[in-house]
Amino acid sequence: MSDVDPQAQNARRYPRAIAEEEIESLPQMNWNDGIGTKIFLTQERDDARYFRHGMMYVEPQHGEVHWFQANFDETQYCISGMMRVRAQDRGGREVVLEIGPGEVLYLPAGFNYTMEPTGQESRLLFTSGPSPRPGIVEQKAYSKQLRSLRGQGMEK
Repeated sequence: MSDVDPQAQNARRYPRAIAEEEIESLPQMNWNDGIGTKIFLTQERDDARYFRHGMMYVEPQHGEVHWFQANFDETQYCISGMMRVRAQDRGGREVVLEIGPGEVLYLPAGFNYTMEPTGQESRLLFTSGPSPRPGIVEQKAYSKQLRSLRGQGMEK
């Protein structure tokens, strides 16, 4: 076992490969019924400074998810299934965007978003950045779970 303190600042900030098994073993944060994410690269667990990555798991008839994206941009890459998002600007103008496998959705800061059900089971890879300094503040319990995982998988 390494003598590195996994809780020390930047202890997990090193180049490495992240396998699907590692992602699947992470706790899931649920946004609504039938929609959750496993965030596998974060400030809390990995000392990531500028962005976070996660896998989104979506059931065919999930509950809608509403959010205002104030301070970060996001992309969603559709691995399987489909994603539908309704975007509204401050003036009330709306657009509905849909992506399928191999397509990317860009969701910039400053818009209200609603993720709507598509009737398809879907899997998406997301990236957001810049990561807010406080970490994942919208889900404090999840943030704490990720911090507790800092020592797992560390090698000499």
